[in-house]
Amino acid sequence: MMLQQICATVLNESSTYAELSAALNSWVRQCSALTGIHPDPSFDAWAEDSLLAQGVAINPSAAAHCALDVMRSVIFIRGIHAAIKQLSALSPNRAVEILYAGCGPYGTLLLPLLTHFNKMDLTVYFLDIHQASLDSVNRLLSHFGLASYDVQTIEANACAYQHTGKLDIVIAETMQKALEQEPQFAVTANFAAQLNSYGVFIPERIDVRLCIADLASEKARMSASKTRLRDHPSAVQRQELATLCTLTTATASEQMRAAQADANSDGDTLFVSDVIIPTLADISGLDAALFTRIGVFERYVLDDYASEITLPLKCHELTPLQGGDHYRVSYEVGRYPRFNFQRLS
Repeated sequence: MMLQQICATVLNESSTYAELSAALNSWVRQCSALTGIHPDPSFDAWAEDSLLAQGVAINPSAAAHCALDVMRSVIFIRGIHAAIKQLSALSPNRAVEILYAGCGPYGTLLLPLLTHFNKMDLTVYFLDIHQASLDSVNRLLSHFGLASYDVQTIEANACAYQHTGKLDIVIAETMQKALEQEPQFAVTANFAAQLNSYGVFIPERIDVRLCIADLASEKARMSASKTRLRDHPSAVQRQELATLCTLTTATASEQMRAAQADANSDGDTLFVSDVIIPTLADISGLDAALFTRIGVFERYVLDDYASEITLPLKCHELTPLQGGDHYRVSYEVGRYPRFNFQRLS
């Protein structure tokens, strides 16, 4: 499948899931063959990951694996395409400046989109902490006839990098579910002030909610229906206790500055919320879990179960649930970002 065809299939909102999956699999097969970097979830070890002061920058093979998370790739690519078109219309006489932080070895969320724009329309920066990923991106640009585009590669830590001048669009998908492990929070805070006045950060918004749910039942319903739970809202019965975090560029820098040293953790922490477990008759059979919703751009959203990064994360620290228990929840911003739970009573 040609690159333009792959991109057209992803952007076509009438494409079936099977067609989208086939297009992305074709993309990954071609990239893998061309670059020698093969997708690998790397769940068993952190070999070749970069352990930063702000979180884990996953290795190139693990980053390549993310392209196979179908709806994750599709919704981000569609959202980025819409954002580029919007900003192109706002400034038709100059190139849209885009920085893709944590681009990985395939540049999946942006590189295929170059085929849908004229070379004078875009100025693109691919940034990654792993030089192997940047070398891979350069090989792909050359192979697919995109080397004449105004593209630069930058080896840097996205949590600290300072760009010369303001940017129109920053893309940073450096996250796991519930903002755990990877440095999405720190990257968002770093680039918040590096956008121009009408600039767009993608994703625009990330919400993490603490809920009481029957995870086993939700999983069973998903398996039975062979579709996403968000397509069947009546099938989901859960109680939301709190929205623990809303991450946007408008709030990230202030929240990061508010982080305080905590002797009980490896990094600084943000106080998030106090929560009380409700008294329910069947509480012992339910789970406390973190649910992630990602607003990529305008109507392009990844909701519960749509992607690996929006799967629920069970809060084992709250097991077994008991009505009336009082917890303080904080978010740790350090070498391993995560939500922590302290039982107060």
